[in-house]
Amino acid sequence: MELKERLYSVFEILPHDRVKKIEYEGPFLCIYTDDISLLTGESGLIPKVAKALKKKVIIRPTPEIRLEKEKAKEMIKKIIPENAKVDINEVYFDERKGEVHIYANEPALIKGRGDSTIWELINAIKWRVVIHRKPAIDSSIIKTVDLLDRNNEEIRNELLNLVGMRINREKIKDVEMIRITPLGAANEVGRSAFLVSTDEGDILLDAGLKPGSRSMRDEFPMLQLIDDIDRIECVILTHAHFDHCAALPYLFKYGYRGPVYMTEPTKYLMALIISDYLNIRQKSGLTLPYSFSDLTTLLAHTITLEYGEVADIAPDTKLTLYNAGHILGSAVVHLHFGEGYFNLVYTGDFKFDIRERNRLLDPAFYSFKRNDIIVMEGTYGGNEDIMPSRTEAINSLIEMIKGTLEKNGKVLMPMLAVGRAQEILLILYDAFENGQLPRIPVFVEGMIHETSAIHTKFVESLSNEVRRKLQEGNPFTSRYFELIKDTSVREEILEAGPCIIIATSGMLTGGPVMEYFRLLAEDERNSIIFTSYQAQGTLGRRVKDGEKEVLVPTEKGEVPVKVNMRVYSAEGFSGHSDRNQLIEYIRRLPNRPRNIFLVHGEPSKLSALQQAIRNELHIPTYIPDIGETIRLR
Repeated sequence: MELKERLYSVFEILPHDRVKKIEYEGPFLCIYTDDISLLTGESGLIPKVAKALKKKVIIRPTPEIRLEKEKAKEMIKKIIPENAKVDINEVYFDERKGEVHIYANEPALIKGRGDSTIWELINAIKWRVVIHRKPAIDSSIIKTVDLLDRNNEEIRNELLNLVGMRINREKIKDVEMIRITPLGAANEVGRSAFLVSTDEGDILLDAGLKPGSRSMRDEFPMLQLIDDIDRIECVILTHAHFDHCAALPYLFKYGYRGPVYMTEPTKYLMALIISDYLNIRQKSGLTLPYSFSDLTTLLAHTITLEYGEVADIAPDTKLTLYNAGHILGSAVVHLHFGEGYFNLVYTGDFKFDIRERNRLLDPAFYSFKRNDIIVMEGTYGGNEDIMPSRTEAINSLIEMIKGTLEKNGKVLMPMLAVGRAQEILLILYDAFENGQLPRIPVFVEGMIHETSAIHTKFVESLSNEVRRKLQEGNPFTSRYFELIKDTSVREEILEAGPCIIIATSGMLTGGPVMEYFRLLAEDERNSIIFTSYQAQGTLGRRVKDGEKEVLVPTEKGEVPVKVNMRVYSAEGFSGHSDRNQLIEYIRRLPNRPRNIFLVHGEPSKLSALQQAIRNELHIPTYIPDIGETIRLR
């Protein structure tokens, strides 16, 4: 049944005189009403409408019933518990949508009372109420993104309407053919981008850059293989790591104006990662591949989805995002084509450790109703890629640090700002609290403060253990950790006694860690500890592989540096699944996939994983090349 026909069912369920306007809002349908029982949900009719339409339905109040804003603020102050800590001056009214946005330190005290507080509030002010958690750490990127959203309201409203119309256009024909073309991350790690094509249009999965590349040709995915940018229905971003998101503004530079779907945490993290990339290039005097304005345009075209929320993204395609367990907001993509015709799962980067839960996040979702094809990462698919247990990994890391401190040295930890940084900070916090490490200074520099702030804004996305810790007190702002904002203090840090320095970037490709490495590397008392994957071609990979003299970029050009410091690789902290976890993920899928495509890995590791899946699970497994178009159905 087509949507036009299904719309008639709205009036069969809802009182005709209460529906004042119906409009598209991206993949969702908005119904404007003057009936408060529809707005609060007390009527019980909206779930029936959503089921009939097979769409998420948003109910908005008509302007004439809404309480005047100043009076609404008074009611908000009166109804919301004081210990929810709402600053009334931060309350924001979106008049076009009829929404009031309330920012609370303790949103559970508003939401966690069986919705009775929200119902009472809606009945009193007659606005749609949206509750946000305030970050426990002040964040400039959160403020910037929120401000841009408000300033771009007109652009966003126009986009959402156009997207809704495009999604709900008449189909050319039923789905007959589905193809996939890797534009990057095939037989390599970096520049993830996969073009999925149907008769209706194209869908781009991720658009990242390759760390450590020497040329733009090697750094960017092969976007030139996209025949017609206007055929792209949408872009779907799995998570906010550089190698998955940093090419997105480039698409907007060259005319793409469609939606980009992602989770809400990913939106903030993506803005931070890309703006940091541009800042580093600008300070280094390098040409910018796109501008800050292109990033702003990208942000204006994002549409965020919750985990498990089904959204139409094309006339023949539905999208659902599920937790990937990799970093905050990371998602496994499930695409449903036609009416049960075909289902594609793209894992992006994911972590599937069901025996020892990641300290930060829950393991990746795997209970799909259907999964005909799996496009899966194989970063750690090699025969030797078996990670130690969490306990072993933590104990090993602590011994590495203690060994350096005993020699009166300094520990340098190049760090991925998103995910790994927060996990390592939690481990160090526990080690100091439990007496496993002496309470030495820990200096933190780079984006880590901002990414930690974003983690505290989305506490509900974190594991139960971390949520409990944050309720007891914020480990990320502990007295053990000193945030470095002024680069002039680096000299004092280097002249002081034993300490731990945590700085971005994690692969020694730029950022403040470069200066620390240059000045610490020649002293054999010091050590460098890598806690994440080091991509081929990066300085981090060369140091990890044992090179004793390397060229380090500075503002005055590259300088040779002798590497006398001890080099450690702390295994077990990766946000990627190891070989056993990759195979276990496939084994636990409720439905056996027809085929598996392995991507995002070095050739030898993908080949080893391919053989293991074929031998152990007897599933046809293929390793595609960049630019190779494969018919999936």
